[in-house]
Amino acid sequence: MTTHTLVCSKSFSVVQFMGRDWSAADEDDRANELTSLEIEAINLVNCQPNDLLYPTGEAYLKLLKQMPCVRLGGGAFLACWENQSALPQNWKKPFTFVFFDGLILRHSNGNRYSLYLTWEGDQWRWYSCWLGNTRSAQSSSAVLGK
Repeated sequence: MTTHTLVCSKSFSVVQFMGRDWSAADEDDRANELTSLEIEAINLVNCQPNDLLYPTGEAYLKLLKQMPCVRLGGGAFLACWENQSALPQNWKKPFTFVFFDGLILRHSNGNRYSLYLTWEGDQWRWYSCWLGNTRSAQSSSAVLGK
């Protein structure tokens, strides 16, 4: 099995990547300590509560924070974006959204967002998702641990 090491030490600048109307609102500090990680060590977890079919991003994040896993953030997102050929094939399933909830962004309008990657047709795309939106069963968070 081939392993792919992602360098996560490159600083993720919210303003440079998103624009001057954006800032970091919340971060998993453990993710910020990572200098590298094996792509194969990234787990995709889904925190959908049993009683709620489509939780909001805020509800999802609250459940995710109760888990002992490291929520991957800006450094891991940037490493994945810059090394797309290393991303696993199972991330390319239709309507799969890989969220990096270790970095929560705030827009100048006060709304909070998470970055995510998704495979569209024949290429990777990144987006930000308002945490007031609902998340589906295909919405997973990239974490270390379970």
